[in-house]
Amino acid sequence: MERVVKTCVAGLALAVSAGAGGRAAEMQRPLEASIPVRGVIRAIEQAQLSTDLMARVASIGFRTGERFKKGDLLISFECERYRAEAQSAEAVWREMNLTLDSNQQLEKFRAVGRHDVEISKARVAKAEAEARSLKSRVSQCEIIAPYDGRVSELSINVYEQPQANKPFLSIVGDGKLEIELIVPSNWLSWLHAGAAFDLKIDETDKDYGGRIDRIGAAVDAVSQMVKVIAVFDTPPSDVLPGMSGTAHFSQPNG
Repeated sequence: MERVVKTCVAGLALAVSAGAGGRAAEMQRPLEASIPVRGVIRAIEQAQLSTDLMARVASIGFRTGERFKKGDLLISFECERYRAEAQSAEAVWREMNLTLDSNQQLEKFRAVGRHDVEISKARVAKAEAEARSLKSRVSQCEIIAPYDGRVSELSINVYEQPQANKPFLSIVGDGKLEIELIVPSNWLSWLHAGAAFDLKIDETDKDYGGRIDRIGAAVDAVSQMVKVIAVFDTPPSDVLPGMSGTAHFSQPNG
């Protein structure tokens, strides 16, 4: 009887151990592709433009949704005051240079001291810095398109003065698009750069092929999720930044 009891206890222990081992193995097994993963389309080239110029808008070259080419004039400002200040600074710079040249000639005849020449050099350097600074301000009076693209948002009109450092123009480039995905961190045991997947975009109701380009540098400690960035196999012509969809990965081995 005692032998029977021991045999039953041993069998029960083995069953419990096998069950625990099976659950552990199941927990370690990679997630299957049946779990959907949401993705958002992002433009690699995108920008929100602002200015700290105290000037009104003189012209707007392109409105929301319109396409532009690299080098096109997007917005110009009324900058007569800034241009006048820049011209004045240029004149002062030239004047300081002439004074320096004169003092250097006089120094040869001991008509002025070395100290006077050094002061003239310092004044030239100061005038040059001020002239360059104002010239840089004038260059901000025109916003030139940095790449081919479209205007995604415009929140200002001609004759209005933008608020300092508040974006008033958003643009997106026509270049390559990226797919931003948030996946469970335990996928990192099998997910790698180059992994292929299919993405069905809600807005177009079409499937597109993609592949992982790079994996985020950190896992969110609370959600245990990680960001991954993917690219399309073939650049689509009907997909816009901001669209979203569901990605399906092939079931990993093991």
